[in-house]
Amino acid sequence: MFVWNVSVDSKQSTTLGQLLLSTPLPNNSPCRSVSFDPSNSDYISVLSGSDSEPGSISIFKTVKVLDSYEAEVTTLPPTSTTSHAWCKEGLILLGTSSGALEAYSSRTQELLGTVAATPEMDSLSTSVDSPVVGLIITLTHVIVGHKSGRIYWFPLVQTSAGSIPSAPPVQTAALDCPLQTMLPSTDFNCVIAVSSNNTVHEVQYEVDEPAAVELEDDGLSVGFQDPAIGAALEEANNSPPPIEEQEFHQTSEGHIGAVTSMCSLILAGKNSVGIIATGGVDGSVMLWKDTESPILAGTFSTPSKSPITSLCALSGFPCFAVGTADGVLRIVHVAGRGSIDSDAGDLKMVTVYREKLTSSALTTATFNKQLRRLAIGSYAESVTFVLAADPAKSVEVVATVETPGSPLVSLLWQPAGQLLLGSENGSLACVDTSSVTAPSPIAESLKIEWKCGMENISSLMSLSQSSKIGNGRFFYAVRKNIKGVECFAVPDGMFSTANPMIQPVHLAESGSKGSTCLSAAESGGLLASGGGGGSLSIFKVKDGECETIDSLHMHSGPVLSLCFSADSSRLYSSGADGGVFTTSISNGSSFDPLPSANDFDALASSKATTDAENIGVDAASEPTWLSLTREKVQIKKDAESKAAKNQALAGINDLAGRLSAMLKANEGAAEIDKMDRDEFVVDLSGKAAALETNERVAEERRAKIKAADTSNDLLASRIRQQCWDSMETHACSVISLVATDTKVSNFPVRKMPAQDQRKLDLVKRMRLVEIDEIQRKSGTKDTYWSSLTSEIPATISWMVNAGFLKATTQTNEIVAQYKTDESKDDAKEEEKGDAEDEPEAPPELSETSPVASFLLPPMAIRTDPQRKAQILLLKELARQIAIDFNQHFDKLKAAKDDTLGVLEGKNERIEEILNEINSEDKPQHFSTTDEEIVDSVLVLTPQELETTEYESIAAREAREKKEEAARIAAENNKGDDMPTRALNDMMNGTLEVKKEVVTADSLKKAVEEFKIQAKAIADAAEKQKKALELELKKLRSEVNEVVKVFDEKVDNMANLRSTVLEMILTQELYCMRLGLSAMRREDLRLEISAGEAMAAQMNVTKEAIMTQLAAFTAKKDEEEEKYNALNAELGEKEKMFRKQIQDVCNVPLDQDQVKMLNLLYKMKKNKGEAGSGTTSYSGNRESGGQSGSRGISRQSTAARKRSISSRRRSTSSRSRRSFGSTAEGDLGPLQAAMKEAQQLAAQGLWTSHKDPFLPADEARAKALQFNEVVVNDYVALTADDQPDNLRVGELVWDKLNELRQSRSEKEKEIALQNNCLKDAVAQMDRCKEKLAEVESSLEELEKKLEEAGERDVVERKDLEVLTRFKQGQDEVEQGAVATDYGNAGLIPLCTVKNTNGEIKLLGDDKIKVLTKTKQFRKKINYMTWEHEYLEHKAKDMDEHYTDLQLLRVSKNLKMVISGAKGEGDKIKNERSELRISKIGESHAAKMLKFDKANKKILMAIKDRLSENAKLDEQLKELDSNVGIRETIYKSRMESGGGADADPSARKMKRIMMRRKLIDLAKAQTDEIEFLRMELDRLRQKTFPSFANAARERLNQQPDEVMDF
Repeated sequence: MFVWNVSVDSKQSTTLGQLLLSTPLPNNSPCRSVSFDPSNSDYISVLSGSDSEPGSISIFKTVKVLDSYEAEVTTLPPTSTTSHAWCKEGLILLGTSSGALEAYSSRTQELLGTVAATPEMDSLSTSVDSPVVGLIITLTHVIVGHKSGRIYWFPLVQTSAGSIPSAPPVQTAALDCPLQTMLPSTDFNCVIAVSSNNTVHEVQYEVDEPAAVELEDDGLSVGFQDPAIGAALEEANNSPPPIEEQEFHQTSEGHIGAVTSMCSLILAGKNSVGIIATGGVDGSVMLWKDTESPILAGTFSTPSKSPITSLCALSGFPCFAVGTADGVLRIVHVAGRGSIDSDAGDLKMVTVYREKLTSSALTTATFNKQLRRLAIGSYAESVTFVLAADPAKSVEVVATVETPGSPLVSLLWQPAGQLLLGSENGSLACVDTSSVTAPSPIAESLKIEWKCGMENISSLMSLSQSSKIGNGRFFYAVRKNIKGVECFAVPDGMFSTANPMIQPVHLAESGSKGSTCLSAAESGGLLASGGGGGSLSIFKVKDGECETIDSLHMHSGPVLSLCFSADSSRLYSSGADGGVFTTSISNGSSFDPLPSANDFDALASSKATTDAENIGVDAASEPTWLSLTREKVQIKKDAESKAAKNQALAGINDLAGRLSAMLKANEGAAEIDKMDRDEFVVDLSGKAAALETNERVAEERRAKIKAADTSNDLLASRIRQQCWDSMETHACSVISLVATDTKVSNFPVRKMPAQDQRKLDLVKRMRLVEIDEIQRKSGTKDTYWSSLTSEIPATISWMVNAGFLKATTQTNEIVAQYKTDESKDDAKEEEKGDAEDEPEAPPELSETSPVASFLLPPMAIRTDPQRKAQILLLKELARQIAIDFNQHFDKLKAAKDDTLGVLEGKNERIEEILNEINSEDKPQHFSTTDEEIVDSVLVLTPQELETTEYESIAAREAREKKEEAARIAAENNKGDDMPTRALNDMMNGTLEVKKEVVTADSLKKAVEEFKIQAKAIADAAEKQKKALELELKKLRSEVNEVVKVFDEKVDNMANLRSTVLEMILTQELYCMRLGLSAMRREDLRLEISAGEAMAAQMNVTKEAIMTQLAAFTAKKDEEEEKYNALNAELGEKEKMFRKQIQDVCNVPLDQDQVKMLNLLYKMKKNKGEAGSGTTSYSGNRESGGQSGSRGISRQSTAARKRSISSRRRSTSSRSRRSFGSTAEGDLGPLQAAMKEAQQLAAQGLWTSHKDPFLPADEARAKALQFNEVVVNDYVALTADDQPDNLRVGELVWDKLNELRQSRSEKEKEIALQNNCLKDAVAQMDRCKEKLAEVESSLEELEKKLEEAGERDVVERKDLEVLTRFKQGQDEVEQGAVATDYGNAGLIPLCTVKNTNGEIKLLGDDKIKVLTKTKQFRKKINYMTWEHEYLEHKAKDMDEHYTDLQLLRVSKNLKMVISGAKGEGDKIKNERSELRISKIGESHAAKMLKFDKANKKILMAIKDRLSENAKLDEQLKELDSNVGIRETIYKSRMESGGGADADPSARKMKRIMMRRKLIDLAKAQTDEIEFLRMELDRLRQKTFPSFANAARERLNQQPDEVMDF
C-alpha cells in the first residue's frame, strides 16, 4: 500500500505530491479496496484477499516520525468480508458473504452490533447466503446492496459507542439482475447501481412514511365514563389536544347469553348509515344503528336457533355473512325500510345465500373486497371454504383448503389474493386463490404453497392486518400466553430449512391477561385487542410495529369479539358476560368510508319471495356440502380410474389379439417357415436392452446395498469395539420383584488402556522408590514424610483420605466409615486404650499392593508432580471401588436367578392346585427384563427392524402356490387323518355299545349306589380341596417371604450403592480439585512468564521511544533556534530600513515621510491589485476585508441552498429508471453526470447537505484554513501606489521595492520555518504521549505481575483437602444455590468445648455475684423503708395532735350532729368500707409476698450457717497443718545444729526471716488490693450496676422494694 500527499491549491486544482510511505499488506494479500476515514484521514481501511473469496479488513494509522511517516496496522477479527464502508465516530461497517452487517470500532477493534440477513425481512428478501457488494452511509440510514440485486435501507440507531444499523429494513428495492456495485449520487437523493450486465440504474430512496397513511403523533385517545380515569389517562398521554371524554354504553340488551361475534357495514343509499351487527349464542343477529348511543334497528334469527359463531361484513356491499354452530353459512342482505335516519326506522333483511357447508361450527370468516371472495373456516375440522361472492353471478363455493395437524383459528387475506391460515399451534400456512378463476361443478382443493411456524406461539387466538399501512408486509397476532400484540413480517415462502420459524419483529404489551381477539380499523391506523380478563387495549399501527395507546377494563369476563365502526370513530366490544360496549375514540385519524354498492339488491329482491332457509328440512339430518363434494370427488376419481384401466386393458387386449393372430399364422405356415416358441419374440433387441438395463440397475442396487451394509457393519463394529468390547464390566440392573420402580445398577467399568496402565505402573514404581528413601532416612515404616502431616492427628475423623476416612477399596470398610460418630468415638477410646500395645508393622509394599497404600495423605501433597501422581492413583482407587461393589452386585444378580428358580417351582405347584380346585386365580409370575440381561442391547428385536427381506415376484408366487397346495391337501385329507383311520381300523367307523335290559329295581339300586359313591367322592374332594387350599396358602406365604427377603436385599444393595457412589464421587471431586489447583498454578506461571516477556518488550519499546524523544527534542530545539534567528534577522532589517533609505536619498527625510515609507515597506499587495489604483493596508483594515469575505460567503451559501433545493425538486420527481437513454440531447449518462458535477462545482457546491460527513469536512476545512500560513508573493510598487503627499526620487522608490522584496523573502522563510517548528513540536508531543502511554501500561503490567506473584505464593501454600462434617457443624451462611467457603475456617471441637466450659464458669460466677448483690440490696432497701416509715409515722402523729388542737365545731359538724348529713355520710362510709376491704386484700397479698421473702432469707441464712461450718472445719485443718509444719520446722532446726549454734545468730536469723515475711505479706496485700480494684472495674464493665436502680427504689413502697 502506497500513501501519497496530495496538495490542493486555491483554484481547486489537484497536484500529485510526494510519496509518504509504503507498507506491505498483512500476509502479502492482494488489495481489493482502500478508503480513508472521512472524519480522520490518519486512518485507512484496506480490504485484502482474492476476488473469488471473502477477504479481511486491516486498519492502518499513519504517524509522522521526524521527516518520515510510519504505519501502525491492526486487523479486525477474521470475517468473510466482501464490502466495507466508514461510518461516523470512527466506526466501520463490514458486509459479509452471508449477507450480514457487522459494526466495529476502528480504534478498539470491538464488535458493536450485528444485523443478520433473514428471509423474513421483506417479501423481496434475499437469500441468506447472498453476499453484500455495496454499502452507502447517509445521515440516518445504511443502504446495503446484495449480489442478488436486493437493496435495503437499515436505520441508524444512536448508541453510546456510535450510530449502528438495526433491523428490520425500512425500505427495500430489487433489480432485475445481479448487482455489481453501487454509489451515492452527489446530492444523496438516489443510488447509482451498476448491475452485472453493465447497466447503470438510478434508485430513488425516500424512507419517510407517505402522508396519506400517517397518523398524528400522540393525537389518539379514548374517552371514559369516569372523569377521574379520563383525567389520569390524559395526564399520562401527554398529548397537546385535550382528550374528549365520552361515555361508553352497554348496547346489547336483547341478546340472551354471550355475544360471540360482531361486524360493521354501511347501507346503500344517499346517506351512508353505519350498522353494527351482533350475534350471540341465542341464535339471533341484532342490527344496531352506529351512533354514540346505538339504537336497535332490526333482528335476524335462524330457524334452528343455532348459536352464531362468526359474522363477517362484505365490505362495499350492504351484506354480511353469518356462520352458525351447525355449520350453516348464510349471506344476509340489509336494506332500509322507512327513514333509517330516524329512530323509528327499521331494516329489512333477506337471506340471499344459504348452504350447510359442514357439520361443525363455522368459527372464522374474512372477505376480500377486490376479489369479491369470502373465506370461512371451521375450527373443529380445520377446513376453509372459499366462496365467490359476485352479485352478478351466483354465490358458490369455488375452493376448499384443509390444514390438518391443529385447529384453524384465523384467516387473513393478502393484497395479491393469497390467503393466510393461522392454526392454534402457531403454524401459518398460505394458499394462492388467484388460480381459481370461475366456479366449476366440483370445487377445487387448493394446495398449501408454504407453511411455517410462529416463534413461541402455542395458543394462537387471532390474526389481523392493517389495510392501509405496510402494504401487506406485516400482520399482527394475539395469543393466550402473552399480554399484548405481536407484529410479524409476512414471509415470502422462500425458506432454507425444513421446519421454518418466523420471529416477531415487535411486541406491544398491554392488558392484564392473555389476548383472545384482535380487530383492525377500516382506516388502517388503529388496532384493538381483547383480553381474557375483560380488558380492552387500543394500539396505533405503524409500519412494522404498533404502539399501545390506552387499556380499559369493561367486561366481567373474556372479550369474545371486537369491531370498529365504519368511520373508525368508535370501537364495539362483546364478551362472555353478554354485554356489548361502545368506546368513543377522539383525536384519531379522520376517515370517510365509501358508500355501499347496490349490486346485491336485485338478488335480494329475487330471494325475498323464495324459501332460502329449507325450513322443512331437519338441520341435523341435512347433508353437508363438504360430504356431498367429497362423494362427487370420489365418484370422479373412480370414473377416471376406471377409464384409465379400460384404456390400458384395451391396449393389452389389442396386443393379445395381434399376438394370437400371429401364433395362429405361425401354426398354419410350412414347416420350413415355422418359428419356435422361444424365438417368437416381437422385439429381440428391445428385450436384450431391457434385460441389460434391468441387470445394470439391479447390479447398481446390489452395489449400493452392499456398500451400505459394509458401512453399517463397519460402524457397528467400531461402536461395539469402542462402547462394548472396551468395557471390563458392562452395565446391568437388578429390579425388585414387587416394587418394580426400585432397582439397583452396577458400575460400568472400562478396560484400562495400555497407556494408562503404563502410567499407573510408573507412578507406583516412583512411589516405591520414594517410600524406600523415606523409610531408609527416617528409620520408620512410614510411606510419607511425617513432618508434613504433623499438623493433624492420626485419628482425625473429618478429613477425606486421612484418619478414620482413610482411602480403601473394600466396600465393607467404606460402609464402616459412614457409621455414626459414636462408633468413631468408641474407636478413639479403644485406640487410646491400646496405645501402649506394640503397633503392628505395615506390610511390605510392592507393585501388586493395593492402590490405597500408594496414596499420599492430603497434607503431604505439596508439588504439582505429587498432585498429578495422586490424580492417577485416585482414578484407579475409584475404579477398584467400583469393581469391588460389582462383586457384591454379581452375588445379588445370582441370588435373583436362584430366587426366580425357587419361585418358578412354587408357582408351578400353585398353578396345579388352582387347576385342581377350579379357581380362576393366577399366580404372580416373576421374570427378568431386558435391562437385567447384560447383552440384551446387542440383540435386534423385530420391532427395531425398519425394512423386511425382499421377496421377488417369483418367490412370492412360489410361496402362494405352496400355501394353496397345503390347503388343498388338508381339505383332501380331511377324512384320512390319524384319529379317523384308528376308528375305522377298530370298529369300521362306528362305536357299538352292548344293549342291556334295564329294570326299575336295578335302576333304583344303581341310583342309591351312585348317591353313596357320589357322597364319598364329594367328601374326599372336599377334604382334598381343604388340604390343597392349606398348601396353597402356605405356598403363597412362602412366595411372599422369598420375595420380601429378596426385595430387602435389593434395598440394602441400593443403599450400599448410594454409599459407594458417594465415595466414588468424593474421590472424583478430589481429583478435580487437585487438577484445578495444578491448572491454576500453571496458569499463574504462564501469566507471569508472559507478563515478564511483555514487560521486557515494553522496556525495549520505552527505550526506543525515549531515544526518539531525545531526537525529537533536539530537532525541536534546532528548529526553534532557526526560527528565532530568522525573526532576529527580520527585526534587524526593520531597524536598518530608515538608514538604508536615508543613504539612498540625497536630502534628509522628515518624520512623516519616513512613517509613510515605513507603511509602504510593510504593506501587503496582491497580484490582482496591481494597477487598480487602490491600495489596501494590512494593518487595522484586515477586519474590513474579512467582513467582506464573510458577506461573500453568506451570499454563496444562500445560492448553494437555492441550488440544493432546486436539485432536490428535480431529483424527487424522478423514479427509478435505467440510464439507457436521456432526454438531454445527445449527451450520454456519464456526460450528463459530469455536466451536473461541473455546474455544482462552479457554484461551489461539491456535496449535499445530506452527506453524513459534511460536518467533518467543514470542520477539517476550517482547521486547515486556520493552520494555513498565507504568504503573498512579492509585487513591486508602481508610481500609482505612491501617495499624493509623498514625493521621493526613483532611487528611493527602487530601494523601497528592493527592501520590500528582501522582507517578503525573509517572511517566507520565517513562515516555512514556523511550519517546521510546529511539526517538530507536534512530533515531540506525540512521542511524549506514547512514552506516557507505555509507562502507564508498564506500571499497570508491573502491578499485575506483583499481584500474580502474590497469588502464586498463596497457591504454593494452599493445600487441597476435602472435609466431611455433620450438618450442625457447618456454621457458614448457606447460599441460595452454592455456598462459598473461600473465607471459612476450621475450628477444633476441643477448642469449642473448652470455650463453652469457660463461658459456663463465668456465667456461674456472674450468677453468684448477682445473687449476693441482690440480697445486700434487699437489706439496704429494708433499712431505708424502716427509716422512712418512722419519719412518716412521726409526721402523722404531729399532724394528728395538731388537728386535735385545732378542732372546732364547724357547719359540717353541726349537720352531722343534727342528722342532716346522714345520707351522704352513709355513702362515704360504704365507699370507705369497700376501700378497706380492697386494702385488706392487697395487704394479704403483700403479706404473702413478705412470707416468701422471709423464707428466702431463712434459706440464705441456712446457706451461710453451712458455709460457716465448712469454714470452721477448714480452720481446724489449717491449725493442724500449722502445727505439723511447726513440728517439721523445729525438727529441721534441731537437725541442722540449731542447738549448738550461736543464740545471737539464731535471733538475727529470725529477725531477718520475720522481716522478709512482713515484706512478702505487704507485697501480697498490695497485689490483692490491686486485684480487688481490677475485679471491681471488670465487674462494672461486665455486670450491670444496681446503684442507680437502688436510688430509684428508695422512692417506692417497702413491699414493692422487697419484691424482686
